[in-house]
Amino acid sequence: MLGLQANLAKFFLLAALVPPATVAIARRASEIEGADAAAGWTAATIAVGSGSAIVGALLAGRAADLGTRSARSRWWVLFGGTALGVLALAWMSLSRSGWELAVGWGLAQAGLSGAIAVSRALLTHVPAIRRERSAVVMIAVSSVGLLIPIALLMLLPGSAWGTSICLALCAVAVVAIALARTPAPADVQHHPRTSAPAPESEPSAAPRMSWGAVLVLGFSSQVALSAYLTYHPLDIVTRLGLEWDQATQAGTLVLALALLGLVGASVVMLIFPRMLGRTLPLLTIAGVLLVSGLVLRAMTTSLALLAIAGLLSGIAIGISTTLLFTAALALTTSERAGWRLGVYSAVIGIGSLIGPSLVLGAVIAIRGVADYSALFLLLALIPLSWIAVALTAILRPRRTGAR
Repeated sequence: MLGLQANLAKFFLLAALVPPATVAIARRASEIEGADAAAGWTAATIAVGSGSAIVGALLAGRAADLGTRSARSRWWVLFGGTALGVLALAWMSLSRSGWELAVGWGLAQAGLSGAIAVSRALLTHVPAIRRERSAVVMIAVSSVGLLIPIALLMLLPGSAWGTSICLALCAVAVVAIALARTPAPADVQHHPRTSAPAPESEPSAAPRMSWGAVLVLGFSSQVALSAYLTYHPLDIVTRLGLEWDQATQAGTLVLALALLGLVGASVVMLIFPRMLGRTLPLLTIAGVLLVSGLVLRAMTTSLALLAIAGLLSGIAIGISTTLLFTAALALTTSERAGWRLGVYSAVIGIGSLIGPSLVLGAVIAIRGVADYSALFLLLALIPLSWIAVALTAILRPRRTGAR
């Protein structure tokens, strides 16, 4: 039940963040500041939100490790972050300047991203033998949850803010139910703990990765993902020559197929969890698919090919995200789960913080303008580095053995 509640909470938290990040921020920036300044304000707003997400994840993670470190105390931290996110989203929906938009997104990201970090920590209260499967389920369920706002935006392209706020309120309801059903620590003190780490002899398919490798890979993948999502709506408008409502529907179609690919990859690994032990081959496959998707995205003006590119990218992100989270959870115990997974969330947030501005700045330095085709080609260098590292690590033992 605890795993189900944690998964549902993250389901709605991530879904609430999608509409502003994919459509509403860029559209509001264009309406407030004009089309010429939209890219800069969008990048600035995303950067402020990403910085706040880092702080929120660290603070929420630290708060989750205070006191009894029980599931109930961590649910209270999650509730506080979600409530802050709801209020901030409501403020953003009424923003009248770029600064209000940026500050509102900063508060929303601090609250909701902190809550997401705590939802990850709650999985350490699941019995050790079930944690790995719970981690894969969380990735898959969260991705399915992202399809809800995508579908609503396709049907009602002007409903981004209302959709986001309603989904965040659903997260509040899930947390409230969890708090009502979770007993206080005094009521379970005579029951055996279920948060002890798995015995060393217990078989596991969790990828054999060091903590540093998990953080580096998470950082690089988030740089690519955040830049992709930040400039996705503006690129669709420019590439297809559409008005905002039509561009929103076309863009959400591409994202929906990307999410289907992500969910499909997660479901396959849920059915065949031993695949997760083949870290380097899976990382290579993810890199090849992501490079293919990004290059195709940069070279085409066809909506059908853009959708195929989104599907390839989604499968790649599904593979890499599942690898990372199962590895992070396998390296974490319940006693320090809040801080450790808060650091994991913060490093991902750092990738979101510098990704859009760094990539856009590099493109402008090279091309002189915000060339979105060049931007997606530049992003393809990130998964190319995954392929190079993975192939080097695979071939090195063979060369050593041959000698």
